[in-house]
Amino acid sequence: MINTNLEDRLAIFDVDNTLLDSSLKLSYDVVNALAGCGVQIRPEEVKGDWYALAQSYGVSKDQFSAEFNKRKSWERSLLDGEVPIFPETIACLETLRQKGVRMAVLSRSIPEYTDQKLKFYGLDKYFDGVVNVDPKAESKVEGALELVRELDTSKFSRIYCIGDKEEDVSVTKEISKEYGLNSHGIYVNRQGGKLEGYASVRSLSEVPGLIG
Repeated sequence: MINTNLEDRLAIFDVDNTLLDSSLKLSYDVVNALAGCGVQIRPEEVKGDWYALAQSYGVSKDQFSAEFNKRKSWERSLLDGEVPIFPETIACLETLRQKGVRMAVLSRSIPEYTDQKLKFYGLDKYFDGVVNVDPKAESKVEGALELVRELDTSKFSRIYCIGDKEEDVSVTKEISKEYGLNSHGIYVNRQGGKLEGYASVRSLSEVPGLIG
């Protein structure tokens, strides 16, 4: 039987490669941007910080940004099927909603793009708040603190930050420090990788059990 008494819990989700499989589009966007700068690489070489990758080939941030801005729009990529939703995403969100868990989004993205992604798959209805962090920002900490503050810290006893990168889950340290809240990170790595100090899952289907 589903426990419906978890209204004091907040789950904060990353979007790209957590809710949606954005890796293919993003890899080709970077490949095409570097090609415009005269550098040829393969999609599998796109990892980590894109600007650092560009700089390793002698391409400046400004050069890379200028070419990257010519990429296919998220709306077009969504329509072309290049940004599929993970098969367990909706079931995970539905289960959490039935349990009474409140949910929000913290994405390193431009607001317009996040809005397109969420609305395309009808995911926007699950989230009470959405905060976007500038793609060039040093970390997601300020965005996380803003999001929790907007949703009213007095309403929560536990907060869970869920994402596929360390920065998605490590914000829990600052949330705990700033607001004195019990905060936990859930690291999503579909290849089975672990992140020391945080719960690690291979699928979002495992998330409701950890929160409930």
